[in-house]
Amino acid sequence: MVRRPRALLLPALLTLTLGATACGGDDPAASPAPAPSSTAPVSPTASASPQPSATPTIPAPTGGSKPSRRPNRTLAPLPPQQLLARPVGSHLLDAARMPTLAEDLPWASTAEAEGDEPVGACQKASLFDIGALRTVERRFVTADGSTTATQVVGRFPDGASAWRAAEVLLAWRADCAERLQHPRTVVGEVRDVPVSTGTGSVYPASYGPRKGDGGRATGFGLVRKGSWLSVVEVATDEARWPSGRNPARQAVRRIAATFRG
Repeated sequence: MVRRPRALLLPALLTLTLGATACGGDDPAASPAPAPSSTAPVSPTASASPQPSATPTIPAPTGGSKPSRRPNRTLAPLPPQQLLARPVGSHLLDAARMPTLAEDLPWASTAEAEGDEPVGACQKASLFDIGALRTVERRFVTADGSTTATQVVGRFPDGASAWRAAEVLLAWRADCAERLQHPRTVVGEVRDVPVSTGTGSVYPASYGPRKGDGGRATGFGLVRKGSWLSVVEVATDEARWPSGRNPARQAVRRIAATFRG
């Protein structure tokens, strides 16, 4: 049997197809199958609806794409905190730095303690009692015992805790005059102290008999820097208190300087 050339078959099939369409209408069953093509037909089912799978597959990211997963912030390294690395005692003033009432009245001795006692005539509790993790104290006294100074440094869990503690300490000033129970009590206003870092505050207080000697004059100061808090009180006989100057104010500035850097 002789095979006809492919070029002669295509016109013949095309003629038969057009004739059947004209005679048979739009019935798809009467139409013969389309002529084969050199290019394989694309199945619409394969491109529009993929084959169902029991387990959905996630395409692997290409080399140029990056996953959209958010980074875990808790694993990021924390920057060094120099203030936390310092020992608590490094913020205590020594005898040369603690202000004196007069040049001829220097501090004769000092002593250190844990700082678990209230400091200042108006304070109700220690720094440890109001949330400090660790405290340390240094006391100063003159040779005649008439003048004293006490400083306590405390570290709190965070800055918010130190801020709340400072607010509590300053709030205790409001009813201080009633609690001291002296015939004469005068508690001054809180004044801000300009410091090189952090915040500083100070206020004076005096108490004693209505007339005559025997009264005491004090200056209470407070320094806050981050999670650190320091309080200081300078006290002496009322007659020795310097006019127009509060030694606690100068102490606040010097304490704040220990928190720089």
